Amino acid sequence: MPSRQTLRERIDSEIAEGWSITLATDSDVVVGFLATKPSVKVLDQLFVIPKAIGSGTGGLLFAHAKQEMPNGFALYTAATNLSARAFYERAGMLSTHESAHPRTGHPVVWYEWVPDQ
Repeated sequence: MPSRQTLRERIDSEIAEGWSITLATDSDVVVGFLATKPSVKVLDQLFVIPKAIGSGTGGLLFAHAKQEMPNGFALYTAATNLSARAFYERAGMLSTHESAHPRTGHPVVWYEWVPDQ
């Protein structure tokens, strides 16, 4: 795991490069977040804390990404993250290809969401 300092630096860099961040809260507790890059049509991060999985938080955050990028977007997730892959496929995303993660090199699956015409 990266250090807190490394994560802070990455967040600062990503925001400077165009991240749009949305927080999901429950009684003032952050239970999930969404980070998109609308200028390049990428859903970069979608995270829900374990105890909130199944609560609809992920679906609400995904719906927000669709509102932010109504003409479509792409994302990638770890090839081994079967729950994330199932979530994105249920949400209507299509797998387009596999590649290596840009920082770690582990296998990732790319997805694309294109709105209905």
